[in-house]
Amino acid sequence: MLQSDDTPGSRSREPWGTFSCDRTVLVVARTLTSAYRLLEAWALFRDDFRVRLLFTVNDTSAFSDGVEDVLRRAGARLVPWEAVREKEVTYDLVLSASENIDFHDVSKHTVVLPHGLGFNKFVPDSNGDGMRLAGLPPESVLQAGDATVVLSHPEQRHQLKAVSPASEHHTEVVGDPTLARLLSSRGLRDRYREAFGATGRTLVVLASTWRPDSLLGRWHALPSQLLAELPVDRYQVCVVVHPNVWSFYGRAQIEWWFSSALEAGLVLLPPDSGWQAALVAADQVIIDHGSLGLFAAALDKPLLHAGASAEIVAGTPPDRLLRETVELDRNASLRDQLDRCRDAHRSGRFRSITDRVFAHTSEADTNLRNLIYRKLDLETPSDSLTAQRFPLPEPELRRITSYVVHTVPITNAELRLTRFPAAVLPECPGEETHVVADETERDLKILERAAVVFRDGPLSMPEARHWAASTLMAYPGARVAIAATENGGLAAVRGGGFVEAVMASGHQLSLAASAIYCCRLSGALDDRRILVRAGRVSARITLTVRNPEAGVADP
Repeated sequence: MLQSDDTPGSRSREPWGTFSCDRTVLVVARTLTSAYRLLEAWALFRDDFRVRLLFTVNDTSAFSDGVEDVLRRAGARLVPWEAVREKEVTYDLVLSASENIDFHDVSKHTVVLPHGLGFNKFVPDSNGDGMRLAGLPPESVLQAGDATVVLSHPEQRHQLKAVSPASEHHTEVVGDPTLARLLSSRGLRDRYREAFGATGRTLVVLASTWRPDSLLGRWHALPSQLLAELPVDRYQVCVVVHPNVWSFYGRAQIEWWFSSALEAGLVLLPPDSGWQAALVAADQVIIDHGSLGLFAAALDKPLLHAGASAEIVAGTPPDRLLRETVELDRNASLRDQLDRCRDAHRSGRFRSITDRVFAHTSEADTNLRNLIYRKLDLETPSDSLTAQRFPLPEPELRRITSYVVHTVPITNAELRLTRFPAAVLPECPGEETHVVADETERDLKILERAAVVFRDGPLSMPEARHWAASTLMAYPGARVAIAATENGGLAAVRGGGFVEAVMASGHQLSLAASAIYCCRLSGALDDRRILVRAGRVSARITLTVRNPEAGVADP
């Protein structure tokens, strides 16, 4: 433990300071969720040299793992909780986004920011065997007047009073700053969609809270099932998982659980950023009883849900939202349900619900800053606050290395392909299909059953010819092997010589591969021009057959 003369914020440290700060705010994080919320609130103090922030971690939660790392990466100055408990740190106000900090260890008034939307669910009480209302500080703290609970809507004040009479004079309605930022970020929607690889595709976002009644707790295979049913060139799937899940299980475990889905193109957002951009960018959202469903409703998104929860407080906005949205049916076509949901959506459908959650949205940051500065007994800065737009996300977009493709005939020199990622083993009942795989595909079973193998990275024509012929020899099940060249690609066709494909971009190589295979299967492999379409992707390809009598790699 740091001694008092080594502890930031201790009086003996003041001679070493550079700035003469008038007030110190002790920022107490307990979970990842609360840490992220507190870091967002840091912007309330921008450009004000009168106020300094010291951060500490009250690590008494099952979800405290990683909190200190998050704060250090953000550049926050940390003091040990032991120093706070031993009164070795001086400060003027406490800021928290958790109602479960050890209030008896702090010596100043605490402003409790919400880390969700309202008081809508019951969660396990970490201090006992029962359940408690999430978001509400202990009755003793409220009775003593040691905390002010920040609310987003006046209705919450009446709700809390019915549960906790002591809360009546210790709440303040400020609005929700996060919604203000979401609304101000809508102008970046196209840029967000580009970052998610969703340009020209329908972006489906799954928003899951934590505990067994959450979306993923109920239906952990849903991301993979969606990827297996939704054509990859028309849909993009993104998953937002509650920070508590990341903290409890760890990043490596979660990514291993979703490894096949990730290889199939799933966007799995990290817990610290990106979910806001995902909601703005989304074409529709699949929700549970968590707060992200209410944000999505406020953004007027088409919604489906994955099931109700016994955790929800009856009559609250999340309860009503689930009652007024359609539950996703596990036994019916997921794509049909998604498409019907978007078609049936009407703007403003959820306004009567969100009007019970959000108030004073455009003034939320200003209201919250006014509250904090009043508690600090400081004059509020004169500059006005505007909601800051969320930054462009930087999600990990994994390259898909194999596809299951519908084998279809060419009609009027046009080939329309429907493709699915092979990593999630899509089922296409009633459809003739073929597998197209990159030579780098890690799953050998997929590669061995591929009808077409391709190689990115341009080779010279002799090199491409050698590679294609050798690949057909190496994979007896393959009918076509195509390597990228300077002008497109060169394919070896089993029993049919070589085919040169000229196209605008090497990124279209897998489309050319399927085009050659479909031509071969239909007996129409000859010199021709084809327009290949796969959702938003299209390619004009000129095929020229070389040495058809060669009979490459005939078995």
